[in-house]
Amino acid sequence: MSLPLATAAVALTSIVANRVLAVALGLWLQIPAGLMLSLLIFLDVIQIPFFYRLYDRGFTFLDGIPAIKKFFSRDWSDTTLARWMMPLGGPGVMLVSAMPTFGGGIWLASFFAYALRLNRRTGYIWIALGSVLSYFTLYWILDTLIRTIRYFIY
Repeated sequence: MSLPLATAAVALTSIVANRVLAVALGLWLQIPAGLMLSLLIFLDVIQIPFFYRLYDRGFTFLDGIPAIKKFFSRDWSDTTLARWMMPLGGPGVMLVSAMPTFGGGIWLASFFAYALRLNRRTGYIWIALGSVLSYFTLYWILDTLIRTIRYFIY
């Protein structure tokens, strides 16, 4: 497979699925580490302003719908994740951002940064650091796994 096509497949996997599958596919298709990681981190970082804007504008736009207003105006500090993350502040947002789960990661970290009322620039930095931490950790783990699989296949 050509490098541009493989890179596009990894980008699409990152957008549609999650980090684990995107990194694993990039390693399997043998995309250079620098290209793959910089692309995936870039795709995460460009989502941050979108989610912040969604929380800024979306809540006021959806306030006319009672069920949605009730959902978003509830006290989020009573959830298990919030009780664990809220006292941590920025580092907690970074840890939530580093979670390689579908529906977690950038979306959830942006929500908690917004709920914590972190300075927008500070929130961006913590979320981006979590993304970088997640991708480098995933790369290290999955690279070892895929090299082992390739060893036994070939």
